[in-house]
Amino acid sequence: MSADPATLADTCPRCGKAFHCGVADAAPCPCVDLTLTPESTAALRARFHGCLCLACLACLAELQAQPLAGQPS
Repeated sequence: MSADPATLADTCPRCGKAFHCGVADAAPCPCVDLTLTPESTAALRARFHGCLCLACLACLAELQAQPLAGQPS
């Protein structure tokens, strides 16, 4: 099943794919279930204009949660 092109009005500034930002929807956007540190959020806002797609946000949240190599977990 493909998404209605009218709902894919946004383009992710990180990956370039079309997506639907749910910030103005009646229901909460699925991105509210992701957790990013205030530092990560600030860095994303400084680097990108607009919302990122859910796939990119999930990837960044996962990367943020991983301990750095050589660091105790």
